[in-house]
Amino acid sequence: MQSLTLLDVINAVGEYATTPDELKAAVIHLVNSGKVKLDGELAGCKIDFGPSADAGAVVVKSQTELPQQALDQAG
Repeated sequence: MQSLTLLDVINAVGEYATTPDELKAAVIHLVNSGKVKLDGELAGCKIDFGPSADAGAVVVKSQTELPQQALDQAG
């Protein structure tokens, strides 16, 4: 299985997603379900985008925050 960076996943899904929300949902599902394994600093992390997450960020369970703008720009 090939390991990917989060940016790789965002870029790949962004080619097909029609809205930023669709992009976020697909990336979160792929990462959290284990269908995609992340490499680098985020290896093994899960993404929390539930009600407890900051509205302006996607929070990775290792306490790393990714700005919403990065996901929006990819879609």
